Amino acid sequence: MPLDRTVQNKPMQSEKLAHSAVIGALYGAMPDILEPPTNRFHRKFFHSFTTLGAFILILRRVEQRQDYSAGFKAMIRSSLLAYMTHLLLDSRTPMGLPLIF
Repeated sequence: MPLDRTVQNKPMQSEKLAHSAVIGALYGAMPDILEPPTNRFHRKFFHSFTTLGAFILILRRVEQRQDYSAGFKAMIRSSLLAYMTHLLLDSRTPMGLPLIF
């Protein structure tokens, strides 16, 4: 699948890459920051399929907006995808994710 033409011929900017890495690291750990793993049953609302579904809807809405800048969309995309990746990885563990709580 070819890359979007607006991205295809531009060199990677190290500052943007560093920002994306920091945002990804912070939001990738955010579920465990909000609900620290103090015991086996620490997964509640912020570790739920409900939160995952809400973030998917938010991501779709942000992508559809025409009045948001590309940089803002990239920041929201990076943070939500990192958070969602954490939840998807947690869903594959024996404890899984709760539906709501």
